[in-house]
Amino acid sequence: MADARRTLWNHFILARALGRMARMTAAQAADGAIPFCYVDTHAGSGRIPKPGPLLDRLFAERRSFAADDYFAGLEPHLPDDEHPGSWVLAGRVIGSAGGERLVVEIDVNDIDATLVAKGRGYREGTWVRFWSLDWFSFLRSQLSLRAAPDFVFIDPPADDARDPTFAIDAALLLETLKVPYMISYAIDAPQAPIDQIGRTGLELMTEDGGTGILLGGGAETLLLDILPDLRLLAGLLGGTFTTRLPRHDDYSI
Repeated sequence: MADARRTLWNHFILARALGRMARMTAAQAADGAIPFCYVDTHAGSGRIPKPGPLLDRLFAERRSFAADDYFAGLEPHLPDDEHPGSWVLAGRVIGSAGGERLVVEIDVNDIDATLVAKGRGYREGTWVRFWSLDWFSFLRSQLSLRAAPDFVFIDPPADDARDPTFAIDAALLLETLKVPYMISYAIDAPQAPIDQIGRTGLELMTEDGGTGILLGGGAETLLLDILPDLRLLAGLLGGTFTTRLPRHDDYSI
């Protein structure tokens, strides 16, 4: 159940952030279609087990949410108790929000080559490039190979042996480059990374743990719009919504 709650929390915020960024980018397209590049550092195969009763609870309250990006991104539903993973959901949301003004490009990375191989069969008409590298090395390569991506989702695996400073370094790099991003973190993460990055943590607290999300690089402009929906979402997931503020509030959002 804890993993299902984490998935729903992460994906709901991801869909809302991407929907907003895609609409903003599409509005800037003068003539014809322009690319929108989404990067996922720990993408998996693109399909995960369906969250079950919790997802049914959310759909029952669909009209109570201010925006519909997440729910629209789950349709059409996948068969056999499968559910869209982060990059499949991202492709759907960007494509829907951007319409004909955006050409969706997705770079997905997972160190498990088996999952990457499965993912090749789960593409849904978008241009997807597959990688199987250490996530930090992958991200650095993406930032050096081409023009900056339009959105980066950093979701380090639970068993990631890297020092936590790598996530901080990644966030600070993306802030410097003004690349919109979203980072997931464990609920017991120390306060120092929040302080160093200078962004507000969006946390779901439950009896069996919790999860947190940081938005930055421009994606944090979503915060005021999404806060009421996160309170509603947390209650439906059987938890509570809290924000973790950086101590250096003179430059935080």
